[in-house]
Amino acid sequence: MSFNFLRGPTSGHLDVSRMLWGLSVLAGIGYAGAHLVINHSFSIIEFGTGMGVLLAGGGTATALKDTAVARAVGAGQ
Repeated sequence: MSFNFLRGPTSGHLDVSRMLWGLSVLAGIGYAGAHLVINHSFSIIEFGTGMGVLLAGGGTATALKDTAVARAVGAGQ
């Protein structure tokens, strides 16, 4: 399995925002599974809405950063 989706546009480093995205997906699945086992109520909708808002902000910041890096690389800086 290739983990290139966790890297930035130049594939030279791991991108923290992409790693946190993966971690939040695993956390949501883990919370849902744990609450099934211990028989507590857990609203994946509320969790997903909160994480979605956080990830949308992080995704926007990542897109802005990637665009700026691509322009800098294209300009030869």
